[in-house]
Amino acid sequence: MPLLPASSQTSSSAKKQQSISSFFGKTSTTPILTQGAGDSSNKNLHRPSLEAKEDSLFLGQDDRQETSDGPLPDSRSQKRGHHDADIKTRYLTDSVGPQSRKRVKISHTLDDHDPSTDDNSFSGQRTPERPDPQLKPFTTNHVHRSKSPKRTSKYTFSSSPSRDTENLDDEETRQTKEKLHQRFVKKLGRPDSIAEIKRRNWVINESAADQVEDGEEAEEAGEEETVRPPLKGKKGTASKKSASKLTPMERQVLEIKSNHMDTLLVIEVGYKFKFFGEDARTAAKELSIVCIPGKFRYDEHPSEAHIDRFASASIPVHRLHVHVKRLVGAGHKVGIVRQLETAALKAVGDNRNTPFVRKLTNVYTKGTYIDDVEGLEGAVSGPSGGAPATGYLVCITETSAKGWGTDEKVRVGIVAVQPATGDVIYDDFEDGFMRSEIETRLLHIAPCEVLIVGELSKATEKLVQHLSGSKTNVFGEKVRVERAEKPKTMAARSYSHVANFYTGKMNEAVSSHGDNSTKMLDNVLKLSEDVTICLSAMITHMTEYGLEHVFDLTKYFQSFSARSHMLLNGTSLSSLEIYQNQTDHSEKGSLFWTLDRTRTRFGRRLLRKWVGRPLLARKELEDRIAAVEELKDGEQTIKVDKIKKLLAQIKSDLEKSLIRIYYGKCTRPELLTVLQTMQRIANEFATVKCPQDTGFQSALIGDAIAALPSIADDVVSSLEQINAQAAKDDDKYAFFREEVESDSITEHKLGIASVEHDLDSHRGVAAEKVKKKRVEYVTVAGIEYLIEIDNSQLKNVPASWSKISGTKKVSRFHTPEVVRLIRERDQHKEALAAACDVAFTALLSEIAAKYQSFRDCVQSLATLDCLISLAAVASQPNYVKPEFSDDTCILIEQGRHPMVEQLLLDAYVPNNTDLDTDRTRALLITGPNMGGKSSYVRQVALIAIMGQIGSYVPAESAKLGMLDAVFTRMGAFDNMMAGESTFMVELSETSDILKQASSRSLIILDELGRGTSTHDGVAIAEAVLDHVVRETKSLTLFITHYQNLSALAKRFHQQELKNVHMKFQESGDEGQDITFLYEVGDGVAHRSYGLNVARLANVPESVLDVAAQRSRALEKEIRQNSMMHLSRLLEWNIQGSMNVEQMDLLVNGIEQL
Repeated sequence: MPLLPASSQTSSSAKKQQSISSFFGKTSTTPILTQGAGDSSNKNLHRPSLEAKEDSLFLGQDDRQETSDGPLPDSRSQKRGHHDADIKTRYLTDSVGPQSRKRVKISHTLDDHDPSTDDNSFSGQRTPERPDPQLKPFTTNHVHRSKSPKRTSKYTFSSSPSRDTENLDDEETRQTKEKLHQRFVKKLGRPDSIAEIKRRNWVINESAADQVEDGEEAEEAGEEETVRPPLKGKKGTASKKSASKLTPMERQVLEIKSNHMDTLLVIEVGYKFKFFGEDARTAAKELSIVCIPGKFRYDEHPSEAHIDRFASASIPVHRLHVHVKRLVGAGHKVGIVRQLETAALKAVGDNRNTPFVRKLTNVYTKGTYIDDVEGLEGAVSGPSGGAPATGYLVCITETSAKGWGTDEKVRVGIVAVQPATGDVIYDDFEDGFMRSEIETRLLHIAPCEVLIVGELSKATEKLVQHLSGSKTNVFGEKVRVERAEKPKTMAARSYSHVANFYTGKMNEAVSSHGDNSTKMLDNVLKLSEDVTICLSAMITHMTEYGLEHVFDLTKYFQSFSARSHMLLNGTSLSSLEIYQNQTDHSEKGSLFWTLDRTRTRFGRRLLRKWVGRPLLARKELEDRIAAVEELKDGEQTIKVDKIKKLLAQIKSDLEKSLIRIYYGKCTRPELLTVLQTMQRIANEFATVKCPQDTGFQSALIGDAIAALPSIADDVVSSLEQINAQAAKDDDKYAFFREEVESDSITEHKLGIASVEHDLDSHRGVAAEKVKKKRVEYVTVAGIEYLIEIDNSQLKNVPASWSKISGTKKVSRFHTPEVVRLIRERDQHKEALAAACDVAFTALLSEIAAKYQSFRDCVQSLATLDCLISLAAVASQPNYVKPEFSDDTCILIEQGRHPMVEQLLLDAYVPNNTDLDTDRTRALLITGPNMGGKSSYVRQVALIAIMGQIGSYVPAESAKLGMLDAVFTRMGAFDNMMAGESTFMVELSETSDILKQASSRSLIILDELGRGTSTHDGVAIAEAVLDHVVRETKSLTLFITHYQNLSALAKRFHQQELKNVHMKFQESGDEGQDITFLYEVGDGVAHRSYGLNVARLANVPESVLDVAAQRSRALEKEIRQNSMMHLSRLLEWNIQGSMNVEQMDLLVNGIEQL
């Protein structure tokens, strides 16, 4: 049967070389031929050899061109054979790609046309193999078509051209085919598998096809990476990131992170700061920002093997310190990683092709964050407005415990440093098993960070965890706890480390100014071993944050145990609400809140110290209260108004700003503000040469004012170097006035001016090249020195000019010379910026050398602020100046509670108090519940403390002795963490009081003994009360509901113990209605009226009725027993067989009735 006619001859080398994409994407105009059943040319179909097949599959461009140079066959059978074989060869070769040709070659069974049997064959033909006996002839009557999807049916071989493929050159069809091709290359699967192609062309039968496909799948599983080459322009599966294929920046981040695993890193990347990995998740949670998903771990964990990038979160550069404050306020340790190179200088450097050099430049925690003038005052306050911590870092170490149980003793050393002000507190002491001394110091210092050196005993560890663990603790916030190792040779290492540190500082001080520098080592070497260990650990710890210089200022080292102030232990601070109330732990309602009328932040910090450390020295105390009196009496005078006006003008925190200057972390606007404020302070009292010139009688006020003008010369000399407007604008380039600029700054400024002059001169050259009279530079979108050319004149623009931007009308260019000059100018600018930073740092160092004189000036100003605050308190109605006595006494007439008085809307009921060591030194206070007993005893203690602070007190008159301590045991709470019950805590605190109290102490015991049975409780309460009155001889206020204790007063014939009670009035049926009078009267209250409190607490009436009946029954039973006992005693008395002790019992019983 003859072949169907072909429409044209299209066998050419160009068509032979088309890829699978061009084959799918373009419609072939060559007819696809099929063979009839009786075609004799079927005999000429032979199976080529493996080598021949290899050559036919992998013909290069040159080879194919060479084989096409011979005469073209004119027989249709030859054309059909060549064309058909060529299509099949290209289809298989191009579709699977170069990496899989080997596999396809082995499984290939398609017959290629053998041109050696044709008359017009190509020259140089290969010798064919024998024909395949299994090959079936193609017939038109027996057409076997495999079922294939519609999308592939148009590419099957057919006997006539497809009509559907003539109009597929539109864009949409081309894109669809391209997608199909990409999917085909990506996955050689059915229906486009090689076996299906063969089946479609009736080359193999179904069973053979299944075998081929099975072989393909097995081979694909073994050589998946070979079969699936990566798509052009995209990363394939083989290019997924692993540990060895991280980007250079990611490797850089991992290297820094591996050295600081406990630090949350903020990394500068271009114009943003980024968090990576787990840090990104933490930052997103704390800052409420978006976290882009990715790897969270920093190791190659199998669970994240499928992820090829780190999780990340970013913040803008100008918001860095806002977010850092929030992170450190949440208790995190934050590190800033900055780029140490600039783009322009890197572009001309030797490392232009490497990542930017990055380094950890700053590390912050809550206690070490001082890079912002505002600090953390707004960021770290506790919940519900809780009192903020003081900013102290405390280092604690502890030596091995001695003793066992309640006799356990430990030696403790502490060093506390406040980086924001430069204050350092140290102490070395022995503590008992209740750890009350450690608690007292921690509550006084109120740290925001604790560094533990070595291991602590269980009791100390639990105490620290309790104080720092919850966000509603006594510090008002969660405290960060860090740990440092303590090897056995720590003591020797610490002495060596501290000595070397201060020797270096001493040498620097001697070479610079030499004043008092030799005292550094003397002050430090006197410290105890435990304190030296803490100091060494703290120096090492602060070095990480770049704040080790704070320890240079040994002038501000203070010992906590220097007994120049009254001792207020931790329990007293809490019970008396010295710093914060017990309701919500906020400052409102505390003694500090009552006395705080300060105008400056540094004044407020000093007043806080005064409140927690009442004075013991009478001379110093009288000087302070005399100063308060003078300021109060002269409140309307010009000289007092002058001080108030000066304090009101100070908006910045000078104390913190000075220490930031000392650390070299001060900004230019802040430096200008500090110096101008200091100049204003000095000029305000410029005429004062000595304390007598101030016009005040008080030496305390005179000395403080006289210290202010002493800094004038130093401040003026620094201000004369600064350009004020540039400093306000934070312009580093113009910060210094021209006459004081360094040579390097001047040199780079001249370099920039020269480049800008060259740029201006270049305009003429540029104008000539574009055939214009003149050109002007324009700046668009921040890009400078652009030359605008009308689009109609673009033919005049040289090809060397770089087009930067354009519009429909104009195009903007940079000439090669402009590009070179801009690069040179940028290099000068960045070198100028570095030179300006060096000069600014040198100025800060120059000012830091005068830190102590500036700090003394600020301290004097803080003293004036505190005195004026106390004077404002003294000006309130019914406040009186207390009289001080060397005797131990508290004599108060019409005294009031200082905090409750301000919070109550109604008038507070005043009360009198008369205690003296030589007369009545203890009061046994009874009365109904809610009668005002606790308020009364707190009022007495607070008035005594206020007097020794140097404040006026709320009373008509007050005579106060110099108390050395105030001890309290109030309230009921347990210590579950330590395994201590409520009663155990109660007795442990009482034990500490009995050991520490002296005859000059005030002791307050509230309901001691109520945590156990009545008999044991009464016995313990009576024994303790007898001991403090008879043995310790302390001033004592003892609250109890045990009326039997009132008999103890009769044992003291000089009335050392006196019974008093809170007055009340009974009314209603059987005295059910009680009116509290809140007045103290002599005598004993024999009932506590607990049922009335239950009624106020809304206990159900049915419960109250049962309780009332039971109460009456118990009272009746007790009265009957008492009467029987008394009658028996009377009977013995009548019989004459009563002894003296029985006679006393009879008298007491009759009195109680």
